[in-house]
Amino acid sequence: MDARTKILETATRLFATHGYDSTSLSHVAKAASVSKALIFWHFETKENLFQAVLSRTIEPYTIDIDDLDGLNEPEQLRRLIDLYYEFVTENVFSVRFFLRLFLREEKRPDNLFGRILDLYRLYQQLLADVIARGQGRGTLSREVEPSLHAALILSTLNGVLVQGFMGEPEPHPPQRLVEQLKTTLVDRLRVQ
Repeated sequence: MDARTKILETATRLFATHGYDSTSLSHVAKAASVSKALIFWHFETKENLFQAVLSRTIEPYTIDIDDLDGLNEPEQLRRLIDLYYEFVTENVFSVRFFLRLFLREEKRPDNLFGRILDLYRLYQQLLADVIARGQGRGTLSREVEPSLHAALILSTLNGVLVQGFMGEPEPHPPQRLVEQLKTTLVDRLRVQ
């Protein structure tokens, strides 16, 4: 691993754990086993390092809907739930990083949080569009409001993920809760 990558990974961990204000470049240098001068060489300032960490951390935050091709609407909803769960579990460190920044209410770049919220809203709208399309095609019940049901799916999924973050998987492991979510909020929408 090159020095720049090592500095970024270390800074990401320290900013996420201790926050922006409590993380000094000296702390980063010591934890990364590099000189402070090397950090200055690559990033010039703590602010530049922080911005580089944010940019690197948000890279995987995209929505790829190619996985939905060929699936009917209930299968699309189930797949979207799986994709969301997989993304968060595969990127748990960056999700925790952003949650900690948000909850600490310190050094929050509004443009970055705006982008994350836009992606979240886009995902919710995607769920709502699939529900509405399924209602129009007769594969999903018309008894639910698409946007409200999409919000309910995401809220429930977020609750499952928060429980997993807290390290309290018992008595119900997150994967089992996700399956129950799909059964309760997706499969029951199917028109028989």
